[in-house]
Amino acid sequence: MMNDNIYLQNEAKKGFKNWTVEGWDFLLHNEKYKNIAITTLSKILDTEQSVEFTYNNLFYEVFESSESGYVVNVYSCDSKDEDEQYLEQNIVDGGLCTGSCRDAIEFMM
Repeated sequence: MMNDNIYLQNEAKKGFKNWTVEGWDFLLHNEKYKNIAITTLSKILDTEQSVEFTYNNLFYEVFESSESGYVVNVYSCDSKDEDEQYLEQNIVDGGLCTGSCRDAIEFMM
């Protein structure tokens, strides 16, 4: 198990670049590694001002609000329009989180 932890720590330093949806799903559903995933997603949100991920068969879109905080939208499927935006008809939940990046990632989980 120590080798797995070292591997995940090295991947976290690289921001889990090129990780698949299944890889993120594994981290988020494994209590041992969930914190690493949430921390990394939070860093991506802080750096890129938006992040998308899958959790419990739902698709999450988190981005910085133009007013304050972060908008968190949850969709039933990953269908997008020609501008690569999620389709409004697939939204199942959403809201505004006025906390930190980490709070925004955990907001709807």
